[in-house]
Amino acid sequence: MSRVFWLGVFIVGTLLILAAGVFLIGGKEFLFSRTFSVTAAFQNVAGLTEGAEVRVGGIREGTVKRIDLPSGPEQKVKVLMQMHELARNLIRKDSVAAIKTEGLLGDQYIEISFGSVAAPQLQGSDSIRSENPIDVTDLTTEVAAQTRAALGAVQDDMEALKKNFLLRGFFNKRGYDDSDQLTKHAIARVPSAAPDKEFDYSDAELFEGADGAKLKSGRLLKEAGTFLEQQKFKLVVIAASEVLGDSQLDRVQTEAKAVVVRDYLVQNFRVDDTRIRTIGLGKSSASGASSRIQILVYP
Repeated sequence: MSRVFWLGVFIVGTLLILAAGVFLIGGKEFLFSRTFSVTAAFQNVAGLTEGAEVRVGGIREGTVKRIDLPSGPEQKVKVLMQMHELARNLIRKDSVAAIKTEGLLGDQYIEISFGSVAAPQLQGSDSIRSENPIDVTDLTTEVAAQTRAALGAVQDDMEALKKNFLLRGFFNKRGYDDSDQLTKHAIARVPSAAPDKEFDYSDAELFEGADGAKLKSGRLLKEAGTFLEQQKFKLVVIAASEVLGDSQLDRVQTEAKAVVVRDYLVQNFRVDDTRIRTIGLGKSSASGASSRIQILVYP
């Protein structure tokens, strides 16, 4: 075949590749789809950039087209979003836009909640309400402050409990002859926000005895460990609670059980152990009819 033929094949192939690239990029930016605009005002956009994804129900249905600084300190940052037409029936006047982070330290994107059926649809470039983004630095600082406060308040009580004759055997049998091992990763209280994922176990499922902190088997914790390996999270709280027994002893026992579960997850799964905290709730009405171990995951 002649060189002219092969040159023609090369040119046609190049044009096809170029056309495919144009359609792929155009599809990503909704260049060949019907779109509509939505705006939202934020006090702080937390590093959001133009071109960032906009998701509805977790699905990418738009992009951030423009971010405008306010003209005065009393105003907010205005974000203009271009949305796919298919999302028009889902985004209503009462929808809320929230800036979120992909994983722990990933890119920022906007998540828009579904509106209610009774709320009117958007017209033109209508505005919707917004939520201020969570500051990861502030969250980490708050957790650290709570941990320091908890350690200071609990340390004296723990040392006193260790001197109690009835508890010496408890510590020595389980290897917790240093109270720092029980409070090293402690948190003062369970966060008020609802966890994104929760694993709940009865005490009898995991431990050999009601007054012990020895695991029967780690098999039941495999699901939780696998989930933490595969998902990014900001905080995990392992909370243990009892329904019977002395309140002071229960606090020690529940803290020990929370630490044992934490140790197993850290030693057997590839997880960020700096973000896994424990809390022993002692006697708690939240435990219901049986003693419980809960693994609470916060995104």
